[in-house]
Amino acid sequence: MGSLTTPLAFVFVLGVIIFFHEFGHFITAKAFGMRVFIFSFGFGPRLAGFRWGDTDCRVSAIPLGGYVKLEGEPEDHLSPDTAALGDGRDFTGRPRWQRFVVYLAGPVMNAVLAVAGFTALYMVGYGVDAVLSDPPVIGALEPGSPAEAAGLLPGDEIVAIDGAPKTNWEEALVAIVVRPDRSLRIRVRRGSAEKEFAVQSTSSSTQKLGQIGVSPLVRIGQVLPGSPAERAGLKPDDGILRVADKPVQSFLDIPEIIRSAPKGPLGLSVLRQGSAFDVTVTPENGRIGIANKTIVKKLAFAPAVREAVSATWNLVRQTFQILKGLLTASISPKAALTGPLGIAKASGDAARSGARALLFLVASLSISVGILNLFPLPPLDGGHLAILAGEGLRRRDFSAAAKSWILNAGAMVLFLLIGLVLYSDLSKTSWLGRYLP
Repeated sequence: MGSLTTPLAFVFVLGVIIFFHEFGHFITAKAFGMRVFIFSFGFGPRLAGFRWGDTDCRVSAIPLGGYVKLEGEPEDHLSPDTAALGDGRDFTGRPRWQRFVVYLAGPVMNAVLAVAGFTALYMVGYGVDAVLSDPPVIGALEPGSPAEAAGLLPGDEIVAIDGAPKTNWEEALVAIVVRPDRSLRIRVRRGSAEKEFAVQSTSSSTQKLGQIGVSPLVRIGQVLPGSPAERAGLKPDDGILRVADKPVQSFLDIPEIIRSAPKGPLGLSVLRQGSAFDVTVTPENGRIGIANKTIVKKLAFAPAVREAVSATWNLVRQTFQILKGLLTASISPKAALTGPLGIAKASGDAARSGARALLFLVASLSISVGILNLFPLPPLDGGHLAILAGEGLRRRDFSAAAKSWILNAGAMVLFLLIGLVLYSDLSKTSWLGRYLP
């Protein structure tokens, strides 16, 4: 069953996101009184369903998303031919503003799905490592890494990367990851002074993600009463730089270092409020009595919705920042773009981690799908929105020939983008990555 986890999770994630997207189109068209012939979950032959007024609501054989079939839409050669069933309540005969709203409803429903998913997570309680929301203070440097070669030190706080301010580790890591094999201008705060360093990032062998060899500062979330850590004077929110003179890159390193160290006192290098100092701790039964710093948000409905809207907006903002970087060639397409293979792997990993991780992935990817569909490229929703906006400005429809040219040109660009994403996916695989630049 383990080998089926990834494909099943991929079908689930993609199916839910596209189904909600199409449901936005469907319910808006129904609200305007447009005739909807088919609303299908999946593609291909009809398996089961029921009728809602004029609409055949069905489940089809191939569960990869779904589609909506409106009267007046051009035949697409994939869904059943409904040309003979028209009765005048067609889509193309409606006012432009109604058609505009129907096209816009799909991406809007993707945002609604993201907010609903995050709201559910915040209501049931979703714990995450607090390091992503912490200030970007460097906890450890890999020996021989670009950061070490440039002169960065543990305890330095990253203030900006390439002139863009960074307030937490999530922002800093995203900025590094999408800039592989580039010279980065990293400004850090060291004590009371700020300094800027030129750091040449490298990339991982398969994932093509940027890296400079820094790890976030590992912070203490809890000090157990009466523990060796409490007796040594450690406090919650202290940062652990080194244990037994070994750098700490994650909280999981600490018990491993303690187990491998000789019995007796251990030296810890600690960072507290910008000042580093050393303490000595003697483990008891292989433990010193500290817990990782995590954030568990469990909220009532109204606060959960507010947090979910904020989380959704942050994802939208980050996505547009990445798109801006792609357009200005300041970030790598290979690092920033993920296609079907990458989504399938992420879906499998999330499914193995549990329902909450899978719901988080659905909510996050839903934003990307919604924004992608707003690109002004026919046949995406954004392309149709652009055509309607152009016709509105001209106060008359484009000719059939002009629309055909626009649709064909948009489809060509879209196919090129799909090719780029697939190339990016394949170049990250172990079996083709070695052959693709």
